[in-house]
Amino acid sequence: MTSISSGADEGIRSVSDLLRQLKPITADGREVWYRGHRDATWQLEPSAFREQRHRTTEKAMLARFRQEAAAAGVQYAFDEWGWIVFAQHHSLPTRLLDWSQSPLVALYFACERLRDSTGVEADGEFFVMHPHALNEEAGDNNGGHPRLLAESDKRLNEYLPGNDGEHSCKPRAVVAPMLFDRIRMQNGTFTVSQVPNGSDEPEPLRVAAAIQAFTVPGDAKEGMREELESLGFNEVSIYRDLDRVARRISVGHGRGLV
Repeated sequence: MTSISSGADEGIRSVSDLLRQLKPITADGREVWYRGHRDATWQLEPSAFREQRHRTTEKAMLARFRQEAAAAGVQYAFDEWGWIVFAQHHSLPTRLLDWSQSPLVALYFACERLRDSTGVEADGEFFVMHPHALNEEAGDNNGGHPRLLAESDKRLNEYLPGNDGEHSCKPRAVVAPMLFDRIRMQNGTFTVSQVPNGSDEPEPLRVAAAIQAFTVPGDAKEGMREELESLGFNEVSIYRDLDRVARRISVGHGRGLV
């Protein structure tokens, strides 16, 4: 297994900085995924595991989501993983963690506005991952190809809520059918993890050899947002919902931004 170099974090202050950092990482042509945090203090773990109350109620939350979705007239024939992806799409805490095949999508999220009480923007964080290497770390011996989230994959059944105690498994890189706009617009992929126990590393992805992190300085974010805007990466292109479209039209009308 070949790991990402853990060289010094020189930071990313511009799109050209990003390209410079990625050039040696992507030079061998292997698949690379990306993730951005607008606050470098955030945990690199799925939303369902960040609070104890969600760790213990994960299955109950999913069951209630399925009940409410049916009541709202949603008629989807999802398998269990399909419902988890659907719930993730609608921001329910799940054991999936979002990644993207686009470095600019990840940089957008790393540069989202987040100011403290003084008006200063927090430093962000940009992650690079080789998904095949992550899966090899988890024990796959087939080249580490990202698995499709499906109940037919018995290895992934070990990651379903409630099945964690049967076999302890490291996080894996997975993909899902691009059924939802947000996955398509963000070139979305995922990692999936089992619920941590008391003896587990609190953030196993942070110590994975397949992942490298870079700082995104808060004082450089405004300039990078302008660069990303010029490249067509903004909240409308990222999220594609009509509320954001309407807001962008109202703010930008007459200024050539629509």
